[in-house]
Amino acid sequence: MPPEPRRVVLSVDLDEWYHCRWATGSPRSRWRDTAQFFREHYGADRPAGELAEPTRRILGLFDRLGVKGSFFVLGEVARFYPDLVREIAGRGHEVGCHGFHHVDVDLLGPDGFRRELSEAKGLLASIVGRPVVGYRAPNLLLRDWMIPILRGEGFRYDASVCTARPLLGKDFGHGHVAANPYRFSEAFSRPDPSGDMVEIPLPTFPVLRLPAATGILTRVAGRAWTLAALRRALRTGDAQYYFHPYELGPRPRIRLSLRERLFLRRLGPWMEEAVEAIALRLRSWGARFVTAGELAAAVSAS
Repeated sequence: MPPEPRRVVLSVDLDEWYHCRWATGSPRSRWRDTAQFFREHYGADRPAGELAEPTRRILGLFDRLGVKGSFFVLGEVARFYPDLVREIAGRGHEVGCHGFHHVDVDLLGPDGFRRELSEAKGLLASIVGRPVVGYRAPNLLLRDWMIPILRGEGFRYDASVCTARPLLGKDFGHGHVAANPYRFSEAFSRPDPSGDMVEIPLPTFPVLRLPAATGILTRVAGRAWTLAALRRALRTGDAQYYFHPYELGPRPRIRLSLRERLFLRRLGPWMEEAVEAIALRLRSWGARFVTAGELAAAVSAS
């Protein structure tokens, strides 16, 4: 029998450019939190609605590709855009949880993390009318003390592990670990064949151990960089790629440092074309697109 085709998840973090770590949610942020940003940028206590248009561009792109994706939704975003989240689910895509506020988990601690996770999960489940079982950490930052909290809230998989070396002040903290999905129990980066939870890691660039399978690195380093990492991961198993709606929109009209301009380069049509080209190349390699939940269920059953 021919080998089973590799499975690939196309996933989306449903948050905004101002949720980036340099803007809000970390000790290095320009604004203390999104409330301060809203007051200074919009003169209001909420965003102006910019997220809807690029998100619907993604939905249209997935329709053209015939792909069902996984959208990891921030609770704060769901509060402001409940109809958009409902539309995502109504079009057959998976809705996962991205926490409530987009902040480094170390700023929350265990009690704060549990509180925000429960609030976000409850809000999302009430909007989409179905269980929410997948999680992606804001800024991809994980601590093993999060595992029993995730388990207690009914999550079945995580999609945050990135085995890249420390970069731009962020230490992902996972060292060398499998590039393909695996089961785990007590540590995110320690595979356990009998574990009750599943990890869907993000591929990194070969040898250099730099991030690669993300929209940010696609824009900064180019499509070839991302495709090289995905191709390497697919030699040994399944993989995932993720990006953000703001990456398909215009650059924000604020003063940016050189580093911030690099972080926000190639937004808009360039990125939309890049995502489509990456998906088509993956399909030409024989990959089959699934949601993160479907992939996690398959790994759990294997």
